[in-house]
Amino acid sequence: MKKNKNLVILLLVAVIGIVGVTIAYFSSRATFENEFQTSEYGATYIEKFTSPDNWLPGDVTEKTLEVRNSGTVDEAVRVKVEESWISKNGTTLPLKQGDNVAADIHWINEDDWTKVTVDGEDYYYYYYNYKLAPEETTSKLLDKVTFNPLINATASCSDTVVDGVLRRTCNSSGAGYDGATYKLKFTIETVQYNKYAEAWGTGNTIILLDEKPEPPKPASEYLAENATNAANAEYNNDTKGKMFYFSHKLNEGTEDEKTITETRYIGEEPNNYVYFNCDDMDNQSASTCEVWRIIGVFDVERNNPENQGQTITETRMKLVRGSSFATEMTFHGTDYSSAKNDWTISDLKTFLNGDYYNRSGDAVTYGLKASARSIIDDAKYYLGAFKEGGVTTEQLYANERGTTVCGACSSDTTKLTWIGKVGLMYPSDEYMVYGNGVNDTCYTKPNYCRTLNGGLPETGWVYKSNVLEGQTSPYSTAFLSSRAGTSTHVLYVHSDGNLSNNLSYISHGVRPVVYLKSDIKITDGDGSKGSPYKLKKIQ
Repeated sequence: MKKNKNLVILLLVAVIGIVGVTIAYFSSRATFENEFQTSEYGATYIEKFTSPDNWLPGDVTEKTLEVRNSGTVDEAVRVKVEESWISKNGTTLPLKQGDNVAADIHWINEDDWTKVTVDGEDYYYYYYNYKLAPEETTSKLLDKVTFNPLINATASCSDTVVDGVLRRTCNSSGAGYDGATYKLKFTIETVQYNKYAEAWGTGNTIILLDEKPEPPKPASEYLAENATNAANAEYNNDTKGKMFYFSHKLNEGTEDEKTITETRYIGEEPNNYVYFNCDDMDNQSASTCEVWRIIGVFDVERNNPENQGQTITETRMKLVRGSSFATEMTFHGTDYSSAKNDWTISDLKTFLNGDYYNRSGDAVTYGLKASARSIIDDAKYYLGAFKEGGVTTEQLYANERGTTVCGACSSDTTKLTWIGKVGLMYPSDEYMVYGNGVNDTCYTKPNYCRTLNGGLPETGWVYKSNVLEGQTSPYSTAFLSSRAGTSTHVLYVHSDGNLSNNLSYISHGVRPVVYLKSDIKITDGDGSKGSPYKLKKIQ
């Protein structure tokens, strides 16, 4: 008959925040026993831990713990956690000082582990929620332990002046957390999986699952999988809430010919609403977040963080603010003499990636909050210049990624692209939503899209949401692209839906665009106006 196996890891933490008191160290000890009779039964713990020389208030020490099933029998796993603080004088200290825990254990993967307290006891358990099959390993239970900097030490200090130099001497009383020993004890228990309720007496209190669910998919992958092929499926009332994917051929007939496949939300009112720029990622609602729109899913280049001389390509979601700022802004300059259509030096680029991104200056009340900054990253934006007249949406797309440098860029081909965090929509983002039969006039003739010409631009969700915040009527809205053949003009969509151009110092509505990181998942919502998607970083 198998006996339960206990694995004990003892961490001794001596903490000190006072000058002149001896500081102890972390240490660990583990014991492990197995007995089996019929099938091989075993488990291996995996610990990552380095003992620090000192542990001072605010110090963070890495500590991870996993369990691997090294036998041939399915197992259930639970971890008993015991904490204690012993002062230098040998008295027991509380785990909290007021509302502050003295040692802050950072538990992770909380979807995989269930915490259970025991009435009348100081210890508690973490149950791994899933059957652990042979050769499988649990997810990590924790990743670090921090000595809370808000904890006050009990020490007396005196100041003396010697030769004009102030010296402060502090001595610990020995009764507080300074000079104390913190013990964090883990007892890892495993039992044959089909006997865990009997062995641990949990009954129906804890119900472990036979199989761990598939890991969450990135939102970009999830949405792309649900996209419909625009070449084979005509847009209609049954499909209007979905994404469609389009294939674009670039540089046809040349050595650089390539096909790019992207997914986009098209039509008048697709299910592409998403909570973004929230006060708190754990509490997403209309009152705590802005509502943005998902343009689509794209393969995006950015700098390799491990090698800045290289770029990497990731599949990421592209978002646009749900409406323009309440006040229109200029692309660059204050009059004709200062007008320039070079995005890389523009006033608008500087603002969006400065005050707006950092929520500072004039943007302190509406700029990007920490929750938004944590889930976006640099992306490559294309700055190809072109004339706005007589081109189709596909030609717009090709020109944006083309080789015509803006007139103010002094033929500098490095300015055909820009890598940054916050940009604007391309003209193709505005007019691609009319593809797949939504509105052939606006799709094939963007400069002829106005309602006056029968273009019906209101059949596109981008146009309908090109409104100044707090308003209801579409407003002229700035694009990222510049007009070729001039150093002063940039492109924008007119309030009537037409693709147009204007001097860079003329004001238009501004709708920031960002690319989410590749490891963002959808946790809730269906993307409709009444139930926007909720986002979270995959752990």
